[in-house]
Amino acid sequence: MPAARTLNDVPSILETLEPWISKFNAALLVCSFGGAFLIYKTIIYPRYVNPLRHIPGPKGSWTSGQVFVLEAGEPGIPFREWIKEYGPIVRFTGFFGAERVVLTRPEALQKILTSDWMDYPRPMFLRNVLGTVAGYGLLTVTGDVHRRMRKAMNPAFSLTSLGAQMDTFHDVTDTLVKIMGTMVDIAPSSTGAVFPVYGLVSKATLDMICLASFGYRTDSLNNPDNELANAYDNLMALQDGRTLLLSMIIFSIPGFSAYVNSEFGYKTKDIFFGWSSDGERLVKLVDTMHRIRAVSRQILKEKLAEASQFGLSEVQEKRDIMSILIREREAEKAQLGGGNITMNNQAMMDQVLTFLTAGHDTTASSITWTLWLLANDQDTQQRLREEVTAVFEANPRPEYRELKDLPWLDSVVMESVRLMPAAPVSTRYVTKTGVIDGHVIPAGTHILIPIRAINTNKDVWGPDAEEFHPSRWFNLPPEVQKNMNMNFLSFLAGPHSCIGKTMSLMETKAAIAKLVMIFVFEPTHSGQVAHPIGAVTMKPADGMPLRVRRVEPAKSI
Repeated sequence: MPAARTLNDVPSILETLEPWISKFNAALLVCSFGGAFLIYKTIIYPRYVNPLRHIPGPKGSWTSGQVFVLEAGEPGIPFREWIKEYGPIVRFTGFFGAERVVLTRPEALQKILTSDWMDYPRPMFLRNVLGTVAGYGLLTVTGDVHRRMRKAMNPAFSLTSLGAQMDTFHDVTDTLVKIMGTMVDIAPSSTGAVFPVYGLVSKATLDMICLASFGYRTDSLNNPDNELANAYDNLMALQDGRTLLLSMIIFSIPGFSAYVNSEFGYKTKDIFFGWSSDGERLVKLVDTMHRIRAVSRQILKEKLAEASQFGLSEVQEKRDIMSILIREREAEKAQLGGGNITMNNQAMMDQVLTFLTAGHDTTASSITWTLWLLANDQDTQQRLREEVTAVFEANPRPEYRELKDLPWLDSVVMESVRLMPAAPVSTRYVTKTGVIDGHVIPAGTHILIPIRAINTNKDVWGPDAEEFHPSRWFNLPPEVQKNMNMNFLSFLAGPHSCIGKTMSLMETKAAIAKLVMIFVFEPTHSGQVAHPIGAVTMKPADGMPLRVRRVEPAKSI
C-alpha cells in the first residue's frame, strides 16, 4: 500500500514541481541562447562571417583586444608600427571584440573626411569627452548644425581679423621672453638655465587666446595663482593613456556626460568616485571643468553685458573673436527677425570653452615640440635665428605677412607640426555599411585616422619621413603633392578641419621667431629623450626640460 500511495502521489508531486521545471527550462533556454550568441560573436562571426575578417592586423584577446597596447604605447606609434607590418589598412579590436579599422590611403580618407563626412561623425563617447572638456561647439557638433555654426564663425577667423591680433601675440611673447630671460640670468651656471618650457609656453598661449578671443586679460605668466591657468594645469596633468581609457569606458554610459557637467554631478563627485585612484581622476576632471566653466560663464557674461551697455557701435571697434561673433549674431538676428539664431547664449558658451581648451593647448604643444626639435638640430636653429633676426631688426613687431613670408620659419614650423601633431589620432564612427578602400565596412565600426603615422609615412614622405628635416618643404616629394590635404593631416581636412589653423600658426611663428632670436635652446644632457603622452592632444610627460641661454652678441672683426 505505501508503494501504491507513492505512485498515486506522482501527479501531485509533478504538479508541485511544474513551476520549478518551467523556470529551469526557461533558464536553460536563456543560457542556451546566451551561449550560442557568445559562440557566434566570439568564434563564428569573426572567423567566418565578419566582412572585416580578411583585413590583416594584430591579434588580441576577445575581452580587451589591443586596448592596453594602445594605452601603454606612445601616442600614434602603435598605429605606425602596425601599418609598417600589415599595410595601409589594418583591423584590430577593442573591448569585447569591438571592431576598429585603421585607414591611411588618401582615397579612403577623402571619403571619410570630405565627400561623405556626414556619414562618419566622431563616435558618441568622444563627442561626450570633448564636450565635457571643450564645450559642445565645433569639435562635437556635426551635420547641418556644424555647417551653420562654422559659417557663423568664419568671419572671426579671416586673415583680416586675425592679422589684427599680431600685437597681442607680440605682447605676450615679450612677457614670455622677459620671464625666461630672468630665469637664465639668475642661473648659477654660465651654460644657461635648465627648466621645463611647456608650463611657461602653455600659460603664454592661454594669455594669447584669452586676449585674442575675448579681450580678457588673464596674465597667467605673471600671476602664478591665476584660477584659469591653475585649472588648465590640472586638466593637462590628466592627459595620458589611462585617462583616455577610462573616458572611453565611462563616457559611453548613456547620460554620464550630462551628469558630470551638471551641478549635481559636481556636488556628488566625491561620493561616487572618490574611493579609488581611477575615481580620483574623475573627481579631478569634474572639479577642474566646474572651475573652468565658471570662469567661461563670467567671460561671456561680461562680453554680452558690454554689448548691451554700449551697443554695437562699441563692439564694432573691438577686434577680439568674441566681439566679432556678437556682431555676426546681431546681424543674423536682424535678418531672421529674432528667430532661431545659430549662436544663441549656450552656443556662445560652448565656443568660449572650445577656444580656451582647444585654442591654447594645441598651440602650446606645437611651440614646445618645435623648441625640442630645434634644440636637437643646432644648424637649423642657427639658420632660423639669422633669418628672423634680420626681420626683427627692421621691425621689432613684424606684421603677420612679414613672418608668413619667411621661408625657413615656415618650413621649421610645418615640419614640426608634421612630425609631432598636437592630435596624433582622430576617430570616426561608421553610421551605415559601405565600401571603403575595397572593403565592406559594417555600420558600428570605429575608424581610426592615424595622423602621426600618415604624416610620417615613408612610402609617401620618403625614407627620412620620421626625421626632422625642414628643407623638405622646399621640394616636397611627388607622392605628397598628389594629395597634400590627405597626406598632411595635422589640422585634419574637410568640413571638420581646424578652423583655428591660421591663428595657431600665427601664434607659433610669432613665439618661435622671438624666442630663437634671443635664446639658444639645447637638450639638458646628451641622450635626452622626449616622452610624449596624451589623451586627446600630445604633450611632453616631463614638461620638456631644456637648457636655455642667451644668444651671444656677434663679435666685431
